[in-house]
Amino acid sequence: MPAVTRTADPTGAPVAPAAGTAGDSGDLPLVVIDVERAAERYLDLRAAFPWVDVHYDVSALSHPALLDAIAAAQGAFEVAQPAALDTLMLCEARPRLLHTAPITSPRDVGAAYRAGVRRFVVDDAAELAAFAGVPDDVRLLLRLRPCADSSSAHRTGRGFRPDEIVRAVRAAAGQGVCVDGLSLQPPAHSSPADYVAEIVYAAAVTADVRVATGTRFDVLDLGDGFPGRAASRPVEQAELARAIRAIVAPATSHVTIIASASRAVTAGCLSVVTGGDERDADPASASACIDAGADVLVLAHDPRSGILGRFSFFRGGAERGHRVLRPRRSRTTWSPAG
Repeated sequence: MPAVTRTADPTGAPVAPAAGTAGDSGDLPLVVIDVERAAERYLDLRAAFPWVDVHYDVSALSHPALLDAIAAAQGAFEVAQPAALDTLMLCEARPRLLHTAPITSPRDVGAAYRAGVRRFVVDDAAELAAFAGVPDDVRLLLRLRPCADSSSAHRTGRGFRPDEIVRAVRAAAGQGVCVDGLSLQPPAHSSPADYVAEIVYAAAVTADVRVATGTRFDVLDLGDGFPGRAASRPVEQAELARAIRAIVAPATSHVTIIASASRAVTAGCLSVVTGGDERDADPASASACIDAGADVLVLAHDPRSGILGRFSFFRGGAERGHRVLRPRRSRTTWSPAG
């Protein structure tokens, strides 16, 4: 086994030990990433939902080998943090991008546009104003507040109310900006019934917009965390796929359906090894170990020999290293997992 590479914080700031690990870096677990298995899970998800253009949420696991594999499969990506744009610009292919991070100024819009973003999700009128004068190929999706009880734990209060959608479409038209559709916020671990409720709700809002403004929406974003709890339930995957096809009828309505997946792609692809014990890890806990200085190994399968190889994460000079992409961290650190 070749030597592995220990991550480092380029700012020089001290790194606190991850929860459950000792302060001595030698006591940290080893983080193992199976990027090929994650790429296979992404392709399987697309096959299960042929009517949905599944975007991979870069913040879940941002190893360049995985991003290259998804881009090579003509995949698309959700960018929820500015640092993700720099990571994706290293891809060998030119991927399609959905930008869902808050926009605060025309400068943010310009930077994302230069990085290749053409489709943005906006949450409120203040963000919408930042798009005045953008190029003609920019398309906006308005985030719709959920139809369920706003007091539910998963509700964030983001997005437009139905009555605000019509005003936002008119305001965008006044700025010369095209609103292409709606972006939904289904509950965490949504059931097929949760998705159906949100889609039907969005269809009603879409009809109101058409009557009030004459604008026809061409895109429906099912939000992140797709496909909810169906990710581990094949029967529910089939049920959800049939429901989406029946309600939206993409073949005849010509509505493009998109969604973003994270854990559905990375589940079972991350593990931590402590001594002789190996256990599965979610992206957050794996990143906590990496941020504390844990070693990282990437698994790769040789298609000719079938041998499973282990390679260190960083290449020489770390020129393709990339950053932790969790939005709530105040300090950026180097890490392969989100």
